[in-house]
Amino acid sequence: MDQKKGIESFKARWAWHPYRKEHEAGYTLFRKEVTSLAAEPYHLIVSADNRFAFYLDGKLLGRGPLRGDLDNYFYDEYKGVLSAGKHIFAAEVIVWSGAWRRSTAPWSEIHAGGGFMIAGYAGTEQMDLPEGWRTSIDHGRRPLPWTEAWDCDTMIPAPPMDEVDFTRYDCQWLSKEETSGEWIEPIILGNAEFYGMHQNDPDTPWNLRKRPLKPMMEFFTPIARILEGPDTLSLKEGHLTGELPAGKHRILLDLGRNQTSMVYFSGCGGKGKCRMAYSETLFNEKREKVRSYPGTLGGLGYADILIFPEESWMYHSFWYRTGKYIELTMELDQLVDQLDLEFRFITYPMEPFRNFYAKEDPILERIYQTACHTLLCCSHEGFEDCPYYEQLQYAGDSRIEALVSYAVSGKDDLGRHALKSIAMSQMGSGMTQSRYPSVFHQIIPEYSLIWALMLHDHYSFFHDMKLVKELLPQVEFMLQAFERARLPNGLIGSMPGWHYSDWVRGWPSGASDRGQDVPETILNLFYAEACNLTAELKEYLKQDTAELILRAERTLDAVNRLCYDPQRRRYIDSPRHPDWLSLHANTLAVLFGAVQEKERAGFLREICADPELKPMSLYFSFYLLSAIQKYGTPEELRKHYAPWEAMLAKGCTTFPERTDEWTRSDCHAWSCAPAWFLIQK
Repeated sequence: MDQKKGIESFKARWAWHPYRKEHEAGYTLFRKEVTSLAAEPYHLIVSADNRFAFYLDGKLLGRGPLRGDLDNYFYDEYKGVLSAGKHIFAAEVIVWSGAWRRSTAPWSEIHAGGGFMIAGYAGTEQMDLPEGWRTSIDHGRRPLPWTEAWDCDTMIPAPPMDEVDFTRYDCQWLSKEETSGEWIEPIILGNAEFYGMHQNDPDTPWNLRKRPLKPMMEFFTPIARILEGPDTLSLKEGHLTGELPAGKHRILLDLGRNQTSMVYFSGCGGKGKCRMAYSETLFNEKREKVRSYPGTLGGLGYADILIFPEESWMYHSFWYRTGKYIELTMELDQLVDQLDLEFRFITYPMEPFRNFYAKEDPILERIYQTACHTLLCCSHEGFEDCPYYEQLQYAGDSRIEALVSYAVSGKDDLGRHALKSIAMSQMGSGMTQSRYPSVFHQIIPEYSLIWALMLHDHYSFFHDMKLVKELLPQVEFMLQAFERARLPNGLIGSMPGWHYSDWVRGWPSGASDRGQDVPETILNLFYAEACNLTAELKEYLKQDTAELILRAERTLDAVNRLCYDPQRRRYIDSPRHPDWLSLHANTLAVLFGAVQEKERAGFLREICADPELKPMSLYFSFYLLSAIQKYGTPEELRKHYAPWEAMLAKGCTTFPERTDEWTRSDCHAWSCAPAWFLIQK
């Protein structure tokens, strides 16, 4: 084979196990043995539906594919050198439980349902399917439906947990020459289709692009404490090690901080069952969060189920698990010895981060460090709103994550990817989806406008005019959808979708229109800002900006005429509702230019002290902090870090979705905002 040629010379095809159904959940295994007579290079491209882990001689080469959609499906590329001798390339491919169904499959992934693609060469061996490849159904593992994974009613859009029956699972299938199970030749599904290579009738539904992001990285994390457990176990160099006699056991571990982890667990014997649960916090007997020991998970953490054999076993989680606390409950018929449990923090490689010092106010250093760690826990194959529950890339969260990542790392990998991902979601109306990729379409009109602000943010940092030229037409197309909703009085009217702005008591579903589908001051102010900032980008391209500037002016004029109460000197959340008052609308009026410039500083101080205004959550506080940074004083900005300081006092090691005790997520991306303001001091 001509090794100088690129992937265009590969005979890339998709294949699958002949007895697997189209959306049948489970693990499907692939292997091929090759022999090198001397040191020889290999060059491979790999993808799968739903997901794969790819190995060489039992060692992980990578995971994929990067989350996308069928029109933007990604492949990974692997290059290296084989030593002389025999080698085994292997892949495990998972199809999640229930395919698209809400209760069992991750919402953040879009798939067609079962397939494996590999092509290239390894030395003189052609690696294209199906020649020399064998496939087998893994009868020892299955994705665990959420109804079996934990004792809660909450629906989980994140990837499912695992059930592994080691009496039926061959742990050594990746590397040993002789394996158990039936291994047969895979069947071909069709030729691989690559982006930009036009076909009237493509063979397969996956339109392949090269992965644009680096792979995630793992870092060993020592277990901090054994909170409960038999004295036959101990911590050795951060691992849980020792033995467990037959019987029932409960072990509670503290990792020291909330994080996203790959789990590595091995031992010998047991002949019993283990439930390994993960939780961001602890709970008391009333199922109230306590965030510190003593406490329990009490079934409130989602869990993997492991069934131990009489001989040795080894478990590696396929996807990451989130939590600070790990609870193992075991029922053993035999002794387990050589037990070893370790956790590796997994995240997107953004570090090193810029240092931040505040010797006279050290709590600010802790806020900065925790905010950066929160960002890392929400950064994997893109930005995520929260790692424990949804793992979805929302525009509202992603704007804050992107700005923080630009400021603390100087890198734009994930910010650029978020911009392009949201662009992929654009529909015929011009609106973008609130989160993407996602198998379920959801529109939050405000988040479409925030996407436009994200493009301006990126240009302000990196001056990447190529990216602006690529996305600007789509941004303008989106803005036209809002302009078509303009009412005769000058305001942008109610838009289709979920009218979410912030989690505020008294706002049904977080909507400032209180569920009445009336014009929203907040939405109008975001629209005016999106028009103004998009006009700035057009000006850099020496394009006509008059129309966008006019739209912004008309919108701000309508807001000041119809949404401002001159007697109370406050902006109201919607016309004809003088009792609808929020800090949100008044803050945006300052930040986005409805308030005259000379009055902004004084007006901002007034609204921050006004108890009649609906308060903000941690998310929308980003905009308040932005206004204070611009028009307030450093002392005023410092005062508004109080909610984050209080969370640290409660024992938080990542910042949560909300400050109340019943917040669902204890790690939420939008709460990392203080790092943006602190690092700019």
